[in-house]
Amino acid sequence: MKNIEIIKKLKSSAFTDEDGENYTLDFKPGLTTEDIEKLKLLFPNNTIDNELIEILKETRGWEDYGLDDIDFSSIGQFGFTELCPHSVTLGHDGFGNHWVLDISNDGSLGHVYYACHDPAVFIRYADDLNGFLSSLLEFHESPAQNYLNDIHDNIVYDIWENNGLFVDKIDFEKANTSYFSFLNQLEDNDWVIADLRNAKNKTGFAWGKFGPNSDIKRHPKELIWGIKKSKKGFFKRLFGN
Repeated sequence: MKNIEIIKKLKSSAFTDEDGENYTLDFKPGLTTEDIEKLKLLFPNNTIDNELIEILKETRGWEDYGLDDIDFSSIGQFGFTELCPHSVTLGHDGFGNHWVLDISNDGSLGHVYYACHDPAVFIRYADDLNGFLSSLLEFHESPAQNYLNDIHDNIVYDIWENNGLFVDKIDFEKANTSYFSFLNQLEDNDWVIADLRNAKNKTGFAWGKFGPNSDIKRHPKELIWGIKKSKKGFFKRLFGN
């Protein structure tokens, strides 16, 4: 199903939760052309991808049953720029966990990630917006067993226990000599690299494995992150050096 078809089905349907209670989703109106032009100023390169514009014209978002709020206009609200410098916070669960749409420097849309804080992992949730919307429809139609719950309840702990896609900086550098400029920003060898360039959905890395205040740096173009293994104090992280 196309994005708008999924949204219209969510808008027009009544669902039943695990307790047998019926509910509908409370949708917000779409944005006007003027609203979208103003919103563009907040996006990288002052550009909103046409795929997202189509959704924004239909609806800004809705109050969801599984996620506290779906909001396709929430550019820059995620805040954790070390993981996603530019993103739309598609939704959150009210407990500090977020579904974010990665936005490239030119404004093009990337993958959807699930950023969990307990355990502190970062997961490739969906290939794109359509995958995210499809998972929401599945969640409402099959509340007992679905993709969203599997990520939230199981995959996060698997990645935390197994550290996810970590490679020591030295080993990564030997196999990826073209990334010297980025690796040179990681001052010493006390770093690991999380490489999601060829990652599949339901894979990711434990960004907080070395403490919630660890230093994290992301490559400006590639899906590569450096995480310092030594812990960084809270005030140093908050105020810098």
